[in-house]
Order: sequence, then C-alpha cells, then structure tokens
Amino acid sequence: MKSKEKKIKRELSEKIRNIIFDMLSIVCIIILAIAVTPKTFQNDTYYTIKCGEYIFQNGVFNIKQDPFSWHNLSYTWPHWLYDLIMYVFYAMCGRFWENGIYVLTIIFAVILGLSLYITSLKISKNRVVSSVLSLFALYLLKSYIAARAQLVTFILFVLEIFFIEKLLETNKKRYGVVLLFIAFLITQLHCAVFPMFFVFALPYVAEFVFIVLSDLDLDERIWILILKTLRKITRFEKKKEKYDNMIEKCKKNIDVRRIKREKYRKEPYKVIIEKNPAMITLLIFLLIAIFIGFLNPMGTGAFTYTYKIYKGNTTNSINEHLPLTLADNKGFALMIAIMFVILIVVDIKVRLKDLLMFGGTLFLAFKARRQVSLVIIMCMPILAKFLSSFFEKYDKSLCKIIKKMVTSFAGGIVVIGIVILLSKDMYKEKENAVFVDTTTYPVEASNWLIDYMKENNISAEELKLYNEYNYGSYLLFRNIPDFIDSRCDLYTPEFNDGIDIFSDALSVPNLNSDYEGIFKKYGVRYVMLYCYDSVNVKIEKDSNYILLYNDGNFRIYQRLNVE
Repeated sequence: MKSKEKKIKRELSEKIRNIIFDMLSIVCIIILAIAVTPKTFQNDTYYTIKCGEYIFQNGVFNIKQDPFSWHNLSYTWPHWLYDLIMYVFYAMCGRFWENGIYVLTIIFAVILGLSLYITSLKISKNRVVSSVLSLFALYLLKSYIAARAQLVTFILFVLEIFFIEKLLETNKKRYGVVLLFIAFLITQLHCAVFPMFFVFALPYVAEFVFIVLSDLDLDERIWILILKTLRKITRFEKKKEKYDNMIEKCKKNIDVRRIKREKYRKEPYKVIIEKNPAMITLLIFLLIAIFIGFLNPMGTGAFTYTYKIYKGNTTNSINEHLPLTLADNKGFALMIAIMFVILIVVDIKVRLKDLLMFGGTLFLAFKARRQVSLVIIMCMPILAKFLSSFFEKYDKSLCKIIKKMVTSFAGGIVVIGIVILLSKDMYKEKENAVFVDTTTYPVEASNWLIDYMKENNISAEELKLYNEYNYGSYLLFRNIPDFIDSRCDLYTPEFNDGIDIFSDALSVPNLNSDYEGIFKKYGVRYVMLYCYDSVNVKIEKDSNYILLYNDGNFRIYQRLNVE
C-alpha cells in the first residue's frame, strides 16, 4: 500500500515538475521571440496593409485588376486573408499602428516558438532537448521573422507535422480534419506555398510506399508469373518439372525475405521503418486536401503559383531566391553539422521518414536560401528526436537531473537570466531602431511628392513615376502609384502576359543602363532614385531631366520630353 502511495506521489511530483518546466519554456520563448522580432518594418509589410485595406473596402472575389501600380496589370491575391488581418489590426491600432503591427509580429513569433516546442516534444518525448532546440530554432529564424504571410505559414507547417504524428499515433479521424483545416488556412493565408503542404507529407508517404513495394516482392512475383507462363506453353515434362522447382524456389525466397523484413523492423540496425495502418487514413485526408486548393480566389493558382515563380527571372535577382552559402549561415551550418555527426558517428536508430525529411528540405535549401527556414522548422523536431535518442542511450538520467534543477525557484531564475543575457545584443539593437527607416524608404520624399501633386494638380494616373524595387511598397502604402514593388511576381512575364517590367525596373539604377529607352517605353514622367545610384551621374547631366527634390537619401527628377 505504501509503495502504491509513493508511486502516486512520484507521478504527481513529475506532473507538477513538467508543468513548471513548460511554463518556464514559455517564458523563455517569449523573451527570445521579442528579441528576434525586428522593430524596423520591411517592404512587404507596407503593401500587405494596403492590399488588406483594398480587400476590406471592395471584397476579394470581384477584384481582378491591380489597383496600385500604374501599369493596369491583372492581379489576384496570393495571401488575401493575411492582408485583411493585417489591415484590420492596423485600423484598430489607429495612430499607434506601428506598435500594433510590431506586437502582432511578436505574438506570431511566440506562437511559432511554442509550436516548435510542442512538436519537438511530441516527436522526441524529451522536454529539456525540445525546449533548448525550440529556442535555437527561433534564434536561427530571426532573419525570417517579419510582418509577412510566411511567418503564419511557418506555424501552420509545424502544426501540420504535429497533427500528422498524432494521426499516425492514434488513427483518430479528428486529427485528419484538423489537417484539412490547416490546408484550407494555407490556401487563404498564403496560397503560393500550398504545394508545400504535400511536400512535407511526402516523407511519410514515401516510407509507406517503400514498405508496400518491399512487401510485395514484385521481382520474385513477376518471375513466378513468367515461369508459370513458360510452364504452360512448354510440351516437355522435364522443363515443366524444372519450372516447378524454380517457382518453388521463388516462393521460398519470398518467405525468407518476409521473415528477414519482420525481424529487421522489430530490431532495426540503424533505420527504423514503421509499418503503420493509420497511413491509409492519412492518405485519404491528403487526397481530400488536394481539392481544398481550389477554394481560394486564385483558383488553380494555388497549384501553379510556385511553379511560375521558379520558372521566372526573379530567382536570379532577389537575394532570398539565390543558392545557399553556408559561410553566410553559420548557425544553420552548425545545426546541419550536429545532425550529420549524430547520424554518422553516434550509434542511435533513426526513422526513415526523418531521414527523408532532412534530405529533402536540405536539398531545397541549397537550391534557394529562403528555404533554409523550412529546414529549421521541419528538422529541428527531428534533431530533438536524434538528441533525445542519444541521451537515452548514453545517459538516461542527465535530462532528468537538468529538469529537476531548472524547475526549482533558483534554477528557473538562472535559466531566464541566461536567456536574457544571450538576447542582450538583440535587445540593444532595438534601442535606436525605428519602425520606418528613412534611409531605406522615401518618407520625406513621399510627403514632398504628395504636396507637389496637389499644388500642380497632377492626378495619380498622370504621375507615371519610376521608382525602384526596394521601396515601391512604401509608395503604394502612401497612395502613390508605383512602377514596381516587392510583389515581384506581378511584374514578371509569367504573370503579366509576357511583359517583363521586373527586369526593366532592375536595370535602370546601373550606370550603363539604357534608362531613357526604358522610360520612353513606359511613358515615365517622374523618376525617384536613391541618391547613391550610379545612374544619377548620367541623369543629373541629362538636359531632358530636371532635379526637383533631393534630401540626401532620395532624388526626384522630372522628365521633360514625354511622348
């Protein structure tokens, strides 16, 4: 009786310790999430708010023409719901909108950190490892934390893995329904990444297909079929007897293989291959999810948008689409090195699906550096599993001792202090940071241009301003029709009936560019440039251009002879 009471007390004590540890992890994630969230907005934030405003006022299904640039382009909304949410939050915050958007981004960063924690815990069953790696993941993701739709889809992708694992563990249909809801949210919040919903399920599907094919023993069965056919058509008894012997041998081979497979799956040497009957349920829900891709304003765009992006020319010009260089991503390189060391050197067993996920996402990352974020969010829970297996094999008690230490009052204070100390430099960077960087975005130049348009009675349609890619979204935000903005896909031939506005816009700032030919092609009347652009040297000496404004960061010219 006493031993039973002791066991109950021990279990209760462990539950309380787990709750305390979870609360401590949440506090640490919040501290780090605030630190990694940048205060200064990036260009996508501005067009997101403005698109959301337009959708709020006009709806989403009736808008087919881009209302912001002056090129009269056809346009659909790849992340209309996120845009709408951002605008509603912007409008609610009023004159404190900058603080509001900043806080909302922090909230999303916290949710991402917590999603990584619960998913890592689900896969690894180790709180200490899951907590540390969730914090590490947030730190590695700091350059991807921004008021952009991708931040919300990061959360959804992590939760997708969580609910796939829950479905395969329990075979309960409700988790499949949640997966369908996640797929639906992705199509509304950022339908361009909808195909990734299926890409992240592929390792599970591939493992299932591998198991099914290996269990079929197709090579032996096909050979048996051939032998049976040969036996039927032959007239010689000796040959029939020979074929019968060969058929029996093939059948024995199949039995031997089956026994070996079952033995390996029970006691794998390195790679765990799990035969899970719940995979059929998962496959059914994945097939249903395909049809959800059509439930958005872009229709088939959810299936073709990403393909068009990578087929286009933006991948050669925009930094995040360029190939990965590990030297510029030291934290990410460290994560990859740890995973390889554990896989190659350490004697632990790994799931086949985890190897496939790691290899697949790593391939994507080396193709385009923006996909580094996907490796982090998809593989950090896998790394948690690897490390958990390592500790389980070599020192079972270490993580328990650490958990016991940090869940004490003094231990919790020390842990929080360490996280604050490690975040100190990131907090310091925020001290002098501003929401809108006036050296990057034409704040004063836009004020001047709006007044100039009023004074000279110039309508938005008549302005025809050339601007550069990096600050076009801010002009859009200020109700100034732009030449180009960071909705880069809109201006490429794949999305714009063969017209390549994107390449023309990027070529102008160069010293050797044919700026006059490009401006003549589009009928440009006014030109806004960074002061440090090389082409300023030529334009300021060109008699066809008058310098109207110069604030040390931006210049505005008027083009005189406009056809």
